[in-house]
Amino acid sequence: METMRKKAMFTSIVALVLALSITGIAFARGGAEADPDRVRIAYLPPNFEQADFYGQYYTGLVSGLDELGINYELVQRTPATHDDHTQQLAIVEDVLTIGVDYIVMAPTHYEGQQAAYRTINAEGVPLFIFNYSDPFPAEFGATALSYIGYQHRDGGEVLANYIRENFPRGSKIAILYGTPTEISYQRAAKDMLEDFGMEIVFEHYANWQRDQAYDATVRLLTSRDDVDIIIGVSSFTAMGAVRAAADEGVLDDIAIFGAGAILEELDAIIEGTLTGAWYRDPVTMGQETARYIHMHMEGREDEIPEVYNVPLVMIDSVEAIREHINPATFEAVGRQMP
Repeated sequence: METMRKKAMFTSIVALVLALSITGIAFARGGAEADPDRVRIAYLPPNFEQADFYGQYYTGLVSGLDELGINYELVQRTPATHDDHTQQLAIVEDVLTIGVDYIVMAPTHYEGQQAAYRTINAEGVPLFIFNYSDPFPAEFGATALSYIGYQHRDGGEVLANYIRENFPRGSKIAILYGTPTEISYQRAAKDMLEDFGMEIVFEHYANWQRDQAYDATVRLLTSRDDVDIIIGVSSFTAMGAVRAAADEGVLDDIAIFGAGAILEELDAIIEGTLTGAWYRDPVTMGQETARYIHMHMEGREDEIPEVYNVPLVMIDSVEAIREHINPATFEAVGRQMP
């Protein structure tokens, strides 16, 4: 009962933070009164939960800004859903209207937010893109000061190589994509898996949503009993598959893999319900962003790297968690490393 109360309290806190971020509350260090020396930074992820990728990035960004002694105000806003591209563009226009010194943005859609990038550039506000490390192609007509993230194709390669090393040729694999986008395909690494002799027997677009992944997995498991591996190309799709496999009573018979290794996935790996997930350290990404903002403030723009790629590793055990996971992943929600 006590555990349930703690979970309910945590859920309420997360909901409150999310509600505040949607309505556009500004969070400031050092008081709420106007300060002409305070740097105003807009933090614009497509969604926010403290225990997920964007919440962990936020932890790194804040800790980095604090450690560098920057006097700042953080304006955090998210669309109501992670795929509301129109609302994120409106948020960009809004924060530009109120006035900000920097924008730190993870777009709802890398290609789909070109208008937002161009709008930011037109206002002359330095833009940092995170969760992606591919510079905008020339046809976007926009630039960013730095791209802080990782290559999504590298995540797919890490997973494909892990499967090759740990499963026999001919293993039957189901893939739960996000949406029909290049990033989704890169994370799945279907071509690599087939080159390694694996058989892709099921593919479904779950729109990055756990409930859609759950429904698809139930249909999959109802229709065939020979699937060896399920790949969720995002954390939520993987966890939807885990829940479906558990409800169908086959969790011990199927290997399920996720992407990103957020706290929920790490807990599932510890419990043995998720086989593994590749990890990209969002805390370090946030800290690097803070460092680049500081460099820009000091007039050292030429020293800011155009691209920063965080290393990717496979997490499949408590030992791997202890070796590779940033402790802030657990500490940010009041927990200790396992």
